Amino acid sequence: MSRAASVATNLAVTATITTIGCMAVITLTPDRTEAGNGPPAGGADSSRTVTAGHPGSAARAATSALGATAAPSDAVPFTPPVTGRIEVTAPRAGIGLRSNSSFAVAWKNSTGEEVNVWLRADLGQGFSQRMGLAATRAGAGATGEAIATLPPVPPGRHYFLEVATTGNAAVRGFSRPFTVTG
Repeated sequence: MSRAASVATNLAVTATITTIGCMAVITLTPDRTEAGNGPPAGGADSSRTVTAGHPGSAARAATSALGATAAPSDAVPFTPPVTGRIEVTAPRAGIGLRSNSSFAVAWKNSTGEEVNVWLRADLGQGFSQRMGLAATRAGAGATGEAIATLPPVPPGRHYFLEVATTGNAAVRGFSRPFTVTG
């Protein structure tokens, strides 16, 4: 008896093996016969089908054999992704801010999620890099304002702010560029 047939005998399933080219497809279906009532209907090909065991064990055995676990009864349902928009309204474009200084940041937020405020540096050619967290968990209201502190960064004209939802930062808004002075 093959390994698949011996496993199927203990799992209360009907195993059907189909060969397609060089691949064997094993189909496991719940057993529809009572154990001990004889072989299932299958005609001449019934030597390839095995049934036995008690009903209901097939699904448990199949998931445990594959290393999968059933979802616990207290499993958290899927949470849809955050949607909405964030628009940064302050600071205004072209202002100069000192490194390690504090200033006001304002935004409009239709996500209903808390946001973080990040300082970013424009690297050119469409790339930018987060330079540091300027304000954390700054609120979830429709409009928000926070006092942000610039981290120590070199002077330059290529800085801007990113206001992003906390967690996976699925929704983000960006300020206009500003200058950091020494």
